[in-house]
Amino acid sequence: MVVQGFSYPMHNGKNKQIVLGDWPSEYLFEKFLKRQPSRFERRSIDRENAVIEAADAVITLFPNVREYMLKKYKNKNIYCFGNVVNVGDDVAIPADIQQRKTKSKRLLFVGQPFYLPGALELIEAVRNLRQQGADFEVDIVGIDSSLIKVEYGWLKVHGYLDKENSQDKKKYYELLSNARLFVNTTPGWSGFQALLEAMYFHNPIVVRPNESLNSYFPNLKDVAYILEEGGPNLEVMLAESISDGARYKCMSEASRRSVESSNWSNFTEKLTGLFK
Repeated sequence: MVVQGFSYPMHNGKNKQIVLGDWPSEYLFEKFLKRQPSRFERRSIDRENAVIEAADAVITLFPNVREYMLKKYKNKNIYCFGNVVNVGDDVAIPADIQQRKTKSKRLLFVGQPFYLPGALELIEAVRNLRQQGADFEVDIVGIDSSLIKVEYGWLKVHGYLDKENSQDKKKYYELLSNARLFVNTTPGWSGFQALLEAMYFHNPIVVRPNESLNSYFPNLKDVAYILEEGGPNLEVMLAESISDGARYKCMSEASRRSVESSNWSNFTEKLTGLFK
């Protein structure tokens, strides 16, 4: 059995071939980039499509992407087994985590530099709320301070934290344990792997709506404050997480429940079951 990404070489004819990925490139152009691919990009897409058509099984991580691919490709051996929370067995959830959440005013953003708009939106919202008397604090992970370009006493920019480094790993899980909310409102996407880890640590999430997130979490409104066009702004939602403590507690508990089945044991059992 060979497991590879959508863009790897064609089937060698000797082994069972599984291709695995978030979504194919054509989906990326259609849903996110919203433009036609160039001539050279088109060649790469055509090659990727051929790999997908020849595979013995195709695994995508999102239910809506599976539906998209089933309509697009002749190969109907396309599956979705969900995603996996990449938290090792050596990482323990603090016994008092719910009490920490209830008391916390810390807001956590995790994302690579291309999520910068979401980080800046969070910082501006908290700046405005603090002027009104709120005492939120913000932690930014994954983006360097040179891109943030502002400094406040309530803002900590941690940059990239490498989980292969014991000190960085400890810091990262401390941030997840002590945050009140995970916030990434960058339009289009929300850093899904970090989002899953945050929910595993009982964090409700603050996001903009997107198709893949809705398909993955049918109960999204039970775990998320959703920043929708024409609805309450980010400042209102952050304040609501404090003012409506009963709802916040339910969302915190639901966040953890929603990702408990997203583990390697369940994923590999479903994957190996394809060829039994």
